Amino acid sequence: MDTLNPDSTWDPLGSIAHLLRQAATQVWSDADRATADSPLHDLGLGVYLAHSQASALLPEDYELADVDADELEERTPLQLLTEAEELTRPLPLHQPDLVHGSQLVVDLCDLIREARGLGY
Repeated sequence: MDTLNPDSTWDPLGSIAHLLRQAATQVWSDADRATADSPLHDLGLGVYLAHSQASALLPEDYELADVDADELEERTPLQLLTEAEELTRPLPLHQPDLVHGSQLVVDLCDLIREARGLGY
């Protein structure tokens, strides 16, 4: 039985997935232009893994809403990561369906710190 309200849980989690996908795309694009030993490769992998975490928390039958890609492209990876972290705050992470959500929050905080350290 699904104990979570789809509008207050799954929709923000879907938005988090969108934000993280865009952030990963932007970081990987920057990493492609950087040297092979650039820390951007590590950041890109971390953001991609966080995107996978967020997506794995969604129900299998959940359909992500369409987003305005142009609007997301105007934001920096740091802005996207920060917005994703902010969207986690009201999530009911105590619910069994979101048992791994706390790790996503921790990972997002680490990624934000790393992105700031890299000048994003």
